[in-house]
Amino acid sequence: MEARLRARFGDDVLAFEDQHGHAVATVPVERYRELVTFLRDEPELACDYCDFTTGVDLGPEGGFEVVTHLHSTTHGHDVRVKVRIPHDEPVCPTISDIFAGANWHERETAEMFGIAFEGHPQPVNLLLSEPFEGHPLRKDFPLMTREAKPWPGAVEGEEEEEE
Repeated sequence: MEARLRARFGDDVLAFEDQHGHAVATVPVERYRELVTFLRDEPELACDYCDFTTGVDLGPEGGFEVVTHLHSTTHGHDVRVKVRIPHDEPVCPTISDIFAGANWHERETAEMFGIAFEGHPQPVNLLLSEPFEGHPLRKDFPLMTREAKPWPGAVEGEEEEEE
């Protein structure tokens, strides 16, 4: 598989490795959609199922990684596609028009990591309420156990009396 991807994408295959029996290819974000489409449409690869898309926070210096796991029901192999995006402007193109199943995974990743999926047809929250602030899976998200916030209402028994 590595030879096939390198023949098509050349040096844009930034890394290729085998992790626990799954091929893992890293490409620039600019080639992400093209690679995913190639993995789906190339008969030798035939990755016809998007298992998941998620994010990894590598910190301010490392940026984010968008990880998409594809599976071929024809050949029984798996391919994990990784792209790196900057921490200060995390934007990745959507693949929800290529794999409809990626829609919810991208929405969840957007909520939890703050990664915008450019071209996504419905970029609204899937899990968190709209007034929720922050992105819970980012390393810089303040954990409530480490941060004391004032209670938003009156303490029981100290309610103001109406006049």
